[in-house]
Amino acid sequence: LISKRRTRNICFPRHIAMYLCRKHTTASYPEIGSAFGGRDHSSVIHASEVVSAKISSDPAVKESVSSVEKRLFAV
Repeated sequence: LISKRRTRNICFPRHIAMYLCRKHTTASYPEIGSAFGGRDHSSVIHASEVVSAKISSDPAVKESVSSVEKRLFAV
């Protein structure tokens, strides 16, 4: 996920990871960006916006993100 590659099969999971970091932590955009291979804060903002839009328009993406969240926070 910290790779510089921008292929779709790597990029969208990275976007989801950035979105979840922003949603579930108090880390700032620059902190999240640096954790993902030195990315700029605007990359994190873009990732959050893309994932939010996909969640609201695509039920499959919403279910996938919910599934990841459940697995991350399962007690």
